[in-house]
Amino acid sequence: MTNIREHFLNEVMQYIKSREAKEIVYKELSYHLEKSKSELVSKAVPQNKAEEQVIKQMGNPSKLGTHFNKLYRPVFDWKLFGLFIIIISMGILPIINADGFSMARQIINIVLGILVTITFMLIDYRKIKKLGWLFLIVAFGFLLALNFFPNAMINGVSIIRIMGFTISGISLLPILLVFWAFYLSKEKPNLIVIYSVYLISVILFMRLSNFTDVFIYSVLVLTLFLSSSINKMTIYKTIGVYFGLLLTYVSVFWFTAKELQKIRLLAFLNPAEYQHNEGFIYLVLKDFRTQSGWFGHKQLPKYYIQELATDMVFANIMYFYGWLVSGFLLVLLSLLFYRMVILSLQIKDRCLWHHKNVGYGI
Repeated sequence: MTNIREHFLNEVMQYIKSREAKEIVYKELSYHLEKSKSELVSKAVPQNKAEEQVIKQMGNPSKLGTHFNKLYRPVFDWKLFGLFIIIISMGILPIINADGFSMARQIINIVLGILVTITFMLIDYRKIKKLGWLFLIVAFGFLLALNFFPNAMINGVSIIRIMGFTISGISLLPILLVFWAFYLSKEKPNLIVIYSVYLISVILFMRLSNFTDVFIYSVLVLTLFLSSSINKMTIYKTIGVYFGLLLTYVSVFWFTAKELQKIRLLAFLNPAEYQHNEGFIYLVLKDFRTQSGWFGHKQLPKYYIQELATDMVFANIMYFYGWLVSGFLLVLLSLLFYRMVILSLQIKDRCLWHHKNVGYGI
């Protein structure tokens, strides 16, 4: 009678597409059939009839297989993807009013961004995590190249241009975060490895003179570090020591550095006093915010800077398209973040949690 059960199970498996789902369903149904059969046998029902009765109670194998196929099929989050598509498509807006920027190139970048995101959403994360160290080697290789062999500079920051594509420090964050997602998802990650990799990468980032990249990188690594399996007390001690060292460094820098070295921070705190140098950009942004209005402006502003089409795209959207469009963008970003948090709470696999956040966030 075992052949009857195997025939039933094989027929159910024909309707399930996922190989892993087949293994799970096969074990689940086998256990359920054996348990139900044992209950009937304990009630003096012959084994042959007990097995036949149990299989009959399971119902039509085609309907059962179709049900399990729907239950275990991969889920594509169209809500999250739809929000992402709208937000990334709004990247065209700053280019419309920018001089010296190619609309065709921006569209190509948007399409590539969409393709990369779809790949991250559909790819089996377990195949990526096996290559975690390779991602780290590639990222360190590019960081070393940016530090010692750059072929271009933008505002004093080293970059590499290859076949029309620009590689900068922030371009390497997704590659590094794949490594961190792989390593911090381990049951027992080595703290010495964590400290060493983070310290070396931060030093290389700081040599590029772009502290924004260092800040973003540190926040992302800290988020993954907090969700790792490391003992919570160790995590809190590490964070405490880190912020202590950071505060010490900032204090020593502040009291020993010359005003020329502190001018960017001072200009941010008091832009009017430094309006002829570092404070100029903050005053321009302030004017954009106050002059934007609900529906924006069609004419170019008095002071137009190239960064409005790159690093300051939100100010660009606010000025040219008004508070309504910029407010709409903020709502979309908030919904995207909210959706990511909801999905993260539903994921039980720690490595998958890291992988999905890298895929959606970067």
